[in-house]
Amino acid sequence: MKIFGGIFLSLLALCAACSEKTEKASISIQLFEAQLAADAKGDYYAGWDTVSFALSGAPIVYVVASAPLLTEWNMAAVKTSQPQQDDTHLVTARLNAYAERKMRSFCDVETNLKRPLGLKVGERWVSFLPLLSPVSDRITLRGFTGAEVDLLQRYMDER
Repeated sequence: MKIFGGIFLSLLALCAACSEKTEKASISIQLFEAQLAADAKGDYYAGWDTVSFALSGAPIVYVVASAPLLTEWNMAAVKTSQPQQDDTHLVTARLNAYAERKMRSFCDVETNLKRPLGLKVGERWVSFLPLLSPVSDRITLRGFTGAEVDLLQRYMDER
């Protein structure tokens, strides 16, 4: 009987240990096609959302595409910078094959390189900056907070 009691207690302890849930890191990163609202004329921009963005000074109004160009799922690996002068971080993401093809196609249209791209981390609009040069298999994103960088790194490590 003692053997069965010991086995029962061991199984009970094992089940309790297995039932503990560790909270996985989660972060939403989305990169959208964007345009200054004043320059968004024509059917191409129909259905785009309006966003007011203010980094410093008066807010600027943009329109952003309804679907993102890239998300955190398109990142195969990331490398983060030390804090910049404004205390934000750069994130250089290596893109998966799907995202690499998509961004090369996007960059083939030369005017897309000068248009702003809206970067959204969670619910916060981080920046509206143009690419300026074609994307290969990596893209650098600007404006992450230290907490966002830590969460992104944890997310990538767990994924």
